[in-house]
Formats: sequence, C-alpha cells, structure tokens
Amino acid sequence: MLAVFDKSVAKAPEALQSPQTESACALKNGLLANHFSSVHPGSVTVNLGSSGVIAYSLNRQNPLLPRLFAVVDDIFCLFQGHIENVALLKQQYGLNKTANEVIIVIEAYRTLRDRGPYPADQVVRDIQGKFAFILYDSSSKNAFLASDADGSVPFFWGTDSEGHLVLSDDVEIVKKGCGKSFAPFPKGIYEI
Repeated sequence: MLAVFDKSVAKAPEALQSPQTESACALKNGLLANHFSSVHPGSVTVNLGSSGVIAYSLNRQNPLLPRLFAVVDDIFCLFQGHIENVALLKQQYGLNKTANEVIIVIEAYRTLRDRGPYPADQVVRDIQGKFAFILYDSSSKNAFLASDADGSVPFFWGTDSEGHLVLSDDVEIVKKGCGKSFAPFPKGIYEI
C-alpha cells in the first residue's frame, strides 16, 4: 500500500524532514505512484487531486496480513492485517455481518468524526489485532493513520523533497520517494 499526501492534508513530523536529502517530489507527474505500479503489477491507484494519491496491490501480500481497500461516503481506507475482535466491533458500531476489517475502521473513524468527543487513541486501542491503516476523508481533507501497539505490520513513513508525507508497507518504495528522510511508522496512532 502507498499514500502520498500534500502538506495541506498531512504535515509531516519535523523529525522526518532532512534539509540535505536525495529525495524527489513524490507527487510530481505521479512519480512514486508510477513506480509503485511498476513494482506491483495490477495495482490500483486513486488520484486524490491536489490532496495526493493512494495505491494498493494484492500482489505479493502475506496471507496472514491481507490488504483491503474500501471507499464509503468519500472516505478512502487502505488496511493491512487482521482484527481479532471483529464481532465485538461490529456490534459496537452497529454493522452487519458482512462488514470486514476495512469497513470497521471507516465506521470507527466516522464515529470519532461525527459523534466526538471520543479520543482517537481510544478508537485504535479498541481494535485488537495486527494491523496498519491509512484513511483519507476527502470531505474534510483529513488523514488518520495508525498501526497496532506492537507494530506487527511493516509500515514506513517519510517526507519527499517538497515535504509531502509518504507512507507505505514497502520500505523500498518509501526510500525511492524520500531518500534518507524516512523511518518505521511509530507503534500506535498518529492522527493528522
């Protein structure tokens, strides 16, 4: 999975920004999305306009940590991993039996957004399992990012030469877009 967000959507932490970097502009001419597509044949890329781009592929995925993608009411979500307490969360969010992990994350976000004040860290703490996700709400131009508390799913982030936030489960993709301005994603939550 890959996401590149413009600075207006997701401001990268200063610790990821290196003044002396060999990175390129990941959004310019679809540079990083095109590279992702060449490395992951059959991938799907979604252009978010001036906000950025997201892409995913079912190619070379770990069967124990599957990748899922969904869009509900202009909320885009890339999810990798599995949730152990699916039944409990479906009940908590009033979801039907066919809802999967990515739909649960979208509904948890919508609850956080629409019914607050419900702390974002509590939403993620309620999810038990091994996971990482990237969620983009196009109506509010917000990004919501998280991984499980153990960092069980490989997940990396960095900044390109123009300060755009780059996220992926593929470290080589992040290196291509960010040069040396990248790191493993912190365990737990990072809300933007």
